[in-house]
Amino acid sequence: MSQEKVEIVRAMFEPIARGDFSRWFDEVTDDFVFVASPEVPDAGTYHGEAARDWISAWVGSFEGHTMEASDFVDAGDKVFFTILQRGRPHGSQLPVEGRWWVVMTLRDDAVARAEVFPERDQALEAAGLSE
Repeated sequence: MSQEKVEIVRAMFEPIARGDFSRWFDEVTDDFVFVASPEVPDAGTYHGEAARDWISAWVGSFEGHTMEASDFVDAGDKVFFTILQRGRPHGSQLPVEGRWWVVMTLRDDAVARAEVFPERDQALEAAGLSE
């Protein structure tokens, strides 16, 4: 794989970093799989429309929600990176933020699978990378 897949993911997150999630699903395959870390509510593996629904509900549960992606690493058909998520849960005035590590698997220049991890080492292992 070239740097091309990294650039696809980087470009995908540019509007998301500004809070614009409107085109996110334009970049995923029809059979997209999302794996939510056990540390988040409703953790599990979601497929297709259920994956889109889970992500939409998560994004919709925050006001001023942004996700900044950084530290991209080419891992063959996968891209490893860090996200810093910020927002306010609905009904709260207190901002929250969290750092997560993500492994996205691309197929035909679209995201086929996204896995989110609370620990960097877990994501590195899932991406087939090591320190």
